[in-house]
Amino acid sequence: MMRIRPSRKASAAETTADAPPDASPPTGTLFVSPPTIVDPGSRPALRIRFAARIRPRVRGLITLMVVVPSAGMVFFAGSAILDMVEQARAADHAHDLVRVSADAGEVGRRLQAESAAAVTLLSRGPGPITSADYRTAIDASETAIRRYQDRRRGLETVSTAERDALTAVDTALRGLPGLRLQVDQRGVATSAAAVRYWAWIGTTVDLRARVALDPGVSGETAGRLRAITALAQARAALGQQQVTVLRSLGADPLGGPVLKASSTARAAHDQALEAFAVTAPSRWRERLARSLSGPEMIRVAQTEDALTRGPLEPEVWRAALAERADRVWSVEQEADADVAREVADVADHRWWLAGIQGAVLIGAVLAAAAAAAWLGRLLHRRLRTLAERVTVMTQETLPAVEADLRRRDALAPHETGRTYALKMLGAKPERERGADEIADLARALTTLAYSTVEHSASLVLAQREYNDALGDVARRIRVQTSRVSSALDRLQESNLTVDQLGTVFEVDHGNEGTKRLADSIAVLSGQPPNRLWPDTPLYEVVRAGAQRVTSYERLPDIAFKGIPTSVTLAGDTVGAVTQIIGEIVDNAARFSGRHEVEITAARTEAGVLVRILDQGVGHHDPDLLNRRLKADVDALPSLRQTGLTVVALQARPLAIDVELRPGTDGGTVVDIVLPHAIIASVGRHRRRVDNGARPIAPRPASAAITAGANGNGNGPNGRSPFASGPNGHSPFADGPYPLTANGGGPADALGDGANGADPQPPGPIFGGPLPANLAPELTAQGLPRRARRTGQPTQFRRSAPPTRDIAQASAAAASFGRGARDLPFTRTPKESP
Repeated sequence: MMRIRPSRKASAAETTADAPPDASPPTGTLFVSPPTIVDPGSRPALRIRFAARIRPRVRGLITLMVVVPSAGMVFFAGSAILDMVEQARAADHAHDLVRVSADAGEVGRRLQAESAAAVTLLSRGPGPITSADYRTAIDASETAIRRYQDRRRGLETVSTAERDALTAVDTALRGLPGLRLQVDQRGVATSAAAVRYWAWIGTTVDLRARVALDPGVSGETAGRLRAITALAQARAALGQQQVTVLRSLGADPLGGPVLKASSTARAAHDQALEAFAVTAPSRWRERLARSLSGPEMIRVAQTEDALTRGPLEPEVWRAALAERADRVWSVEQEADADVAREVADVADHRWWLAGIQGAVLIGAVLAAAAAAAWLGRLLHRRLRTLAERVTVMTQETLPAVEADLRRRDALAPHETGRTYALKMLGAKPERERGADEIADLARALTTLAYSTVEHSASLVLAQREYNDALGDVARRIRVQTSRVSSALDRLQESNLTVDQLGTVFEVDHGNEGTKRLADSIAVLSGQPPNRLWPDTPLYEVVRAGAQRVTSYERLPDIAFKGIPTSVTLAGDTVGAVTQIIGEIVDNAARFSGRHEVEITAARTEAGVLVRILDQGVGHHDPDLLNRRLKADVDALPSLRQTGLTVVALQARPLAIDVELRPGTDGGTVVDIVLPHAIIASVGRHRRRVDNGARPIAPRPASAAITAGANGNGNGPNGRSPFASGPNGHSPFADGPYPLTANGGGPADALGDGANGADPQPPGPIFGGPLPANLAPELTAQGLPRRARRTGQPTQFRRSAPPTRDIAQASAAAASFGRGARDLPFTRTPKESP
């Protein structure tokens, strides 16, 4: 038993002072020794509270022993990791600078080609070719400039030297549009334009030299960046030589200053290549040697030699120097790519090292924490495991067993509670580890779990036997009521007075109510009636369900309005739909006084909507009933709610939606949506009728006169249209009777079939009508009797009707006429509002 700690606010009896040791409890009174109360402000109480706070548990002590050295390890290892992270970030920054430097080199190469095109345009004058060349060079330069600026914006904080070089390049690029405009308008001298281009190209070369000095770059990478800078200087010198000669071509011969400037630029080019050869790797030198060799380079050298010997076409000179510059630029690009990869590899390696160090540190911390947790958990692991087993048993295992037992097929035939427990929980463990009290408690809990499941399964088996007994009782009631119906049929055919015939009709209606109750019991027991019916018009199914009301006097108060005659239900669903409508209409009739119960039907997108409206007292919470209709009904409910439960059990397998809501003028409105799946179509749900079925004998004409002496609206042949049918029971008590030749429904459900005055027009049967003179012979349980196909059976003959006097015949005819006018069942669909 769980102990409850007493509250600090003790009652008056608990705070009573202690009695003397020799004092005895008073006679006849209940004496309880009061507990010793400690003043919260006293010194012992403070000492106890302080000791409880500073004295940690065993797990806390172990955690403290592990955390203290782990904190020092985390501090020193974290410092190393932060240092490695800083190095990795510096390598990333160097990689970004190298990429920006490469883009700046491309900008310098494009500006070099643009300067040659600008000098050609200024020296030779505007023309289609020169202008187009200049415009093409500008487009190439703009593409390179945009790429450089995009990467330039991604740079983070840079050093002062790098910032100055980047600022110089940005300033040069901002001055390009003005110079281009002057070149287009020929508003600048050739030498001035060439000098400005040289200056801007020089800023890109200077940026490349500054990147090699970045602290995040290793010594080897810095040497390679200096080699790339030498290539950029050689390329810039070629551009200067190209533009210098292009300014003076056309004057024959070239002057000494021009040749001297050309020689100076060529010397700078050669000097830069020598510097490249000193600092560049061998593969770069081999790459440059291959690029500057071949027939094209021989022709370039010949063009340079011919410069001093005679006139030279500007296009030839420009193409020759451009070829050499492109060869140098290709080697420069490959070198930039190599350096970028190397720097990226360095950055990745540093990040990898930082990640490894961090992972090792985290692993060490986690290992220490795991060790502390394991050591602390070692003392109470078994108790926690035991608690978890209890939690699993109460929150998972037992709810799962309960949910499984709610299924009707959970227990196989001849299965016992013990076998079910073994199936759900598995084999029982042979032994529990340990021999102490905890192990004993674990074994007791295991035994409790198996016993609980076993007893639950035994209860379900007992419930199943109880349901089977209920189902058997329901079948026996059906047999007995069928016998009573047969006896009442024979009694109706005898010579009875009008009052006696009315009493027989009332007894017959009560007998049909007993049949409905038997069907409800069968449904609640999990064994719903499985009687088969042919495809039947919805109008007949609704009338059959409405005829199942308990009160015989309420039948005239049921009105049918607008029920379509073109809707036919599948035969295997007729019984269930009839029972659903019967339960709902009976409830509406019993709780609406003498008010009319209205039944309508209409087609909708979801199927067919059958609406039942009453003017009764209604229900205070229809939503509660709707939730119960949609909830799982797995156990036998209370008898006060059998109708609701039967409706839910019959509607769910057929996907029929039933919803209750309050009416606008009071009462309750019940909407029943019959889905398309249970609506019969041609060739579907068709039921074959054997030729051996018994024929339906025609009714004598005099029976119509004999029927109406009681004034209760009785039908022809001396029977109420809601009493027993030709097979010994009501044509609508169990569902619609087998169809007639014209598909109009039961043979004697409405009106007088003998004289041709059938007030209900026939409705189409999409499943196919049955023969006119045949109906299935039923067994005592209401099932069709199978018989071998034979020839056309012979019609039965009946004896002549009994002789009536004129007074009896007149009274019967008058009563029948009044009943036909009063009952709503005799209205045709056209007459229904």
